[in-house]
Amino acid sequence: MALISCPECSHRVSDKAPACPSCGYPVAGVPRHGVANVVGKVAGTWLSFAALETIVIAVVLFGGIAAVLITLIVVRG
Repeated sequence: MALISCPECSHRVSDKAPACPSCGYPVAGVPRHGVANVVGKVAGTWLSFAALETIVIAVVLFGGIAAVLITLIVVRG
């Protein structure tokens, strides 16, 4: 295991790490599996596909719950 310098923030990172623990930049040389391991830089940090999936699911669930609550308020009101 070797320590390399992160191209984004210059912190020391293991060459086995999938991303820099400081800034989230994907470390070169790590094999990518599936659609994509890293989607891209969003709001100053790197967003993994798993994090994006979690955010989308949370937004959909929040929207569904909000729709049910608004419907209940309108029907009872």
